[in-house]
Amino acid sequence: MPAVTYHLRSLLLAGLLTTASAAAQAQQTVPAATSQSQLKDGAFRRNGKVFRLQAGQTTPLSAPLRFANGLTLRPDGIMVSKSGTRQLLENGKAVNMQGDVVIYRDDMMTPEAIARHDEQATGSSGTTTVAIPVSTNMAAIATQLQNTAQRLDQLRQLSQLLDQRAAAAATGTSTTTELETRIRQLSQQLQP
Repeated sequence: MPAVTYHLRSLLLAGLLTTASAAAQAQQTVPAATSQSQLKDGAFRRNGKVFRLQAGQTTPLSAPLRFANGLTLRPDGIMVSKSGTRQLLENGKAVNMQGDVVIYRDDMMTPEAIARHDEQATGSSGTTTVAIPVSTNMAAIATQLQNTAQRLDQLRQLSQLLDQRAAAAATGTSTTTELETRIRQLSQQLQP
């Protein structure tokens, strides 16, 4: 009986080790598979080294890489523009396939990866939509619009009265008291 117990324990231990090993391998392969769908093609510089991103795979850049806009990125991190201008790609920066220099963390992730990250960070999936009843907004806007139209009409009237006063002053004639009274009334109504 002790030999059978020893044999069962050995089999159980071997099974556990195999399961643990498979789980560890699965954990190692999941990030690689996930990163394939998370990163856009291009190149980036990290810790002074330049890497190429292609189909989610990251490899050291070993030869100059030419982009759609004519920019060339050399393995030493020097970018050479179409016109011959040279500039060093900063650490943490990337170049997308169009040849635009972007921030690696912000601009080289795919929309799907950004959505997954947002879901992990917020615990919510999808988009949150807030509906505001149109009738509520329209009632408030209608009142404001009516007040604004009334104020605009008063400003037009005041402008015409002030034009009359200016014309009278230019010709040397005096203004009527009715005109002055109306100007004062409209000025008071327009006070905030």
